Amino acid sequence: MINRFFIAAFLTIILSSCNSRSSDNNVLQATSSETSAECTIQNDSTPSSNSISEFTYSALKEAEMKLIEILKERYGDPNEYSECMLNDELIDFIIKEPLTLDYQFDSLQSRGFANVVTSEDGNLRFYYWNDRTGGTCISWRSICQYRSNGKIYTYRGDISQLKYGKQNEEYIESAPTSIITIYDNSGSPIYLVNTYIKESSQWGYESIEAIKIENDKLTPVPIFDVDSHRDMYTRGVEYTIADWYFRANNGEGWDWLFSYDNKNKILYIPEAEPELSDRYSLYRYDGEKMHYIGTDGGFWLHPSIRSFKFLELVLDTKDYRIRVDKMFDNSYRYVAWENKITMNDTPDIVLLNGTFDEKNSNYHFKNKGYEYIVNENTGIVVKYKDRVILSQERCNKTK
Repeated sequence: MINRFFIAAFLTIILSSCNSRSSDNNVLQATSSETSAECTIQNDSTPSSNSISEFTYSALKEAEMKLIEILKERYGDPNEYSECMLNDELIDFIIKEPLTLDYQFDSLQSRGFANVVTSEDGNLRFYYWNDRTGGTCISWRSICQYRSNGKIYTYRGDISQLKYGKQNEEYIESAPTSIITIYDNSGSPIYLVNTYIKESSQWGYESIEAIKIENDKLTPVPIFDVDSHRDMYTRGVEYTIADWYFRANNGEGWDWLFSYDNKNKILYIPEAEPELSDRYSLYRYDGEKMHYIGTDGGFWLHPSIRSFKFLELVLDTKDYRIRVDKMFDNSYRYVAWENKITMNDTPDIVLLNGTFDEKNSNYHFKNKGYEYIVNENTGIVVKYKDRVILSQERCNKTK
């Protein structure tokens, strides 16, 4: 049965927080030991209240929709750069109501007020958003929830700074955009948190931060082999956003930066010297450490096409998925799948020894009287003895 008394109490609190900054601080101070001029930070050693055992899904949905109304009234369109979007009302709700850890907040996300990422075991979650003050170098805000020994805790701070002993910060330099969950030899989960920094309009930085929940705290894990150039807690890559965006067909490449092969327990870290190539440094996990084992193409590619030097482009047309790679001898390879099936499937056609026409930005491939012409902006043209037999435009984005 829905706890109507609690719903009424929650809405009273959150409405008051919308109308008064001092009310915000009073509510937060009741559950937190540290304050700042702009917001209150929940110490990760303090569990959230456990007062809502009857707070059902319907009640959470009702509270979520009311919260969205308040955020809209206070901050307007979350995509418009105006007042700093602190989302104190959301932070209050997360800190005070532990059952929110198991609620999806689909409406909050679809309306752009926060992104939510949760570990596969459901015990670690991040809410993060652009506070609209950083311009091209985004300033993030975030709050983390996690479960330990049957209790729910909240934490505010930059996960990438945990290894340096920095736990409480007012803003988050890096956004925790996804979580890979792996398990050590004892069966305990370790979380590989993908953090993202937009350094400027051109440059981005992403890293994997290894953490675990231990003694009711978030703790960094020295999971990587000792490396003279990097520490044991993280691996990261700096890259040019615009370059990757256009080569990977208007953003498809975002999903390729870090991947984990669960079957073989291999983590794929992208190589980016001098730029992203769609080749990866591979680390195999033995239940204790990640050991570097070499480089390769992604495991999501068919084994027959994983050897190449550099990804030139990936694009979709109405009927085809097309990939062009530069090979180690600096020639080009054409790979295509009909019906746009995944790149892990056997290709329908593979052509080698292609050339690039820099003047027209066309890749040319020939095969038994057929000529294949690929352009990253326009699509694919196939000729047979100089007669066009196929022409398909590039779709807006590869799915």
